[in-house]
Amino acid sequence: MIHITATGLIARGGRVLLGKRTSTIRFAGMWDAFGGHLVPCEEPSTALTRELEEELGIRVSRPRFLGIYEDVDPTSKELFRHYLFFVTQWAGVPRIANTEHSEIRWFPPEEVDFLDVAPSIKAAIHQVLPTKP
Repeated sequence: MIHITATGLIARGGRVLLGKRTSTIRFAGMWDAFGGHLVPCEEPSTALTRELEEELGIRVSRPRFLGIYEDVDPTSKELFRHYLFFVTQWAGVPRIANTEHSEIRWFPPEEVDFLDVAPSIKAAIHQVLPTKP
């Protein structure tokens, strides 16, 4: 079974917002971008908008589609296919709005390499955010 998700890299001022996952079942304790599973017949951009409102209490506008990537969750060993978006415009102040994350924090791209983050997310962050020399 492949889990299909919409994931958003939220960025502002050269930093990316990541959340520390509370789950002990999937991506346990890792830092991660925000998003979640698509419901049947849901478009990825619609799922992203819904999930970011549920998780962070923000309303995104004009997310930019970056591509599709797959990875295997190191905790559950399940396969995930992610529709990845770059988000730079939203209304509201990002905050923890449900129980999926214990902490959220803004990181410059050069600090992301030292976090427990999926390699595909690290690569995407470096693709869209320049690292300071």
